[in-house]
Amino acid sequence: MKRILTLLLISAMLLSSLCIYAGSHPFTDVDRESWYEGAVAYCYENSLMNGVSDTSFDPKGYVTRAQFVKALANMEGVELDGYSESARKTPFTDVAPSEWYSNAVEWARQNEIVNGKTETSFDPLGKVTRQQMAAMLERYATLKGEKTDYDFSLERFTDNSLIGEWAVSGVRYAAAMGIFEGNDKGEFSPLATATRAQLATVLQRIDQRKGNRILCYGDSLTMGIMTGFEDIAEFPYPERLGQYLGVETLNYGIGGETSDMIAMRQGAVAVYVDDITIPAECEPVLLNYIVDNDEDFSVFAFYGFEGINDCEIAGVKGKITAFSHENNRFNEEIYFVRNEPGEEVAITEPERIITHAMADKREDDILVIWSGSNDLLGVIDTSRLDVIMSYIDAMIEYAGTDEYVIVGYTANDYLGSSFYTECVDDCNEILAEKYGDKFLNVKSYLASYDALYDNGITPTERDIERLNRGWIPYSLLDESHYPVHFNQIGYDIVADMVAQKIVELGYIK
Repeated sequence: MKRILTLLLISAMLLSSLCIYAGSHPFTDVDRESWYEGAVAYCYENSLMNGVSDTSFDPKGYVTRAQFVKALANMEGVELDGYSESARKTPFTDVAPSEWYSNAVEWARQNEIVNGKTETSFDPLGKVTRQQMAAMLERYATLKGEKTDYDFSLERFTDNSLIGEWAVSGVRYAAAMGIFEGNDKGEFSPLATATRAQLATVLQRIDQRKGNRILCYGDSLTMGIMTGFEDIAEFPYPERLGQYLGVETLNYGIGGETSDMIAMRQGAVAVYVDDITIPAECEPVLLNYIVDNDEDFSVFAFYGFEGINDCEIAGVKGKITAFSHENNRFNEEIYFVRNEPGEEVAITEPERIITHAMADKREDDILVIWSGSNDLLGVIDTSRLDVIMSYIDAMIEYAGTDEYVIVGYTANDYLGSSFYTECVDDCNEILAEKYGDKFLNVKSYLASYDALYDNGITPTERDIERLNRGWIPYSLLDESHYPVHFNQIGYDIVADMVAQKIVELGYIK
């Protein structure tokens, strides 16, 4: 999501938390100790904003509509020369084709990011108000396929009655995203104008969000592919989540895996090899592996290698491959093949496998963990959940982050047993108590009539039967297989709910 369009603040006090960017710029009117100096340098070095001259930035000057549109086009990396021809035919009589902003205005007009003040007037030199900027940022996010309909009550702003009806959705989006905050009086100040220094701050934060990352760990519900690697949805929920939040999102789901197998790939559970020799050439060697010296763990990499390759053993970088007998879709034996020839390495005592996820770990990663459904198949009580939660806790501790979301269980007719059909709801209640606001019960909405009506679906008789039992309706599930996995609508709903939770928790910065 990460960290999404951030705070547009109207005072130095509100901007005091801006992360410092040590860059250079040629502007003599930008105080080297000012709160906005780093943002101006960032925008200059990344070609997001120019000065009003070679040596002047005019940080306290007001942002014009032309400047704002041009800055958005710069940030998007638009090839503006492609709009020259249509700019000459613009309906805006006050935008001359020869102006430096004409192509950017045409790009914004064609993509419905900006409206004119009238059908024939753009008012390029007009000042941009906070509510105008919010509305244009909402449209910009929509152009990029991002989620904009976040739950946010404008009642928290004491001057919410001043927000124009046309700008309500934009202000709600911008406030939920943290693009704007109210002042110490609780006012949104929708009619206040923004300065160029404040715009530079906004652009820096928007542009830097692409450095954020979400890691989605789980089984086939996360992978979007059933055990045996058959596609269920074109866009599994992690892919949609990345689109909705506009941030890098990695799908570390593998169908069929239990909670300990997922933790092995992430690094929370250590996997070692012993008594092998890695050849000097790039030839496969059969791995004898040990999982934390405990025989009770599941098989490592039995279902796939997402998050494992490229890996490293005893300082040798390579990949784990598999061998299976004919018609067997699972990895019966796993081998290591080094990437490049080198010295032979004899391993005579346990040596840890460093998976790709381990080597690629970042302290600012956001974790989304949807783990344990395969552990709970056939259980007759909730006792197994303690083991699942121990692995979840180990993953959180290994990641070294406090920014995580735990997704609850969904499949009433898969989890538990014929004698224990309350497994899903009982486990979700325990998870909610343990993880608090970091727990997300997606079933609470998916198993409701609202989930169907909100997505334009008329419930079928079979849907109604399941809804009356408190189960997720067939219209949101993939029925070509056992009804555990979701169809595209179902996965889109999950992604939307996870995005909402991540934003509510303030993980997008």
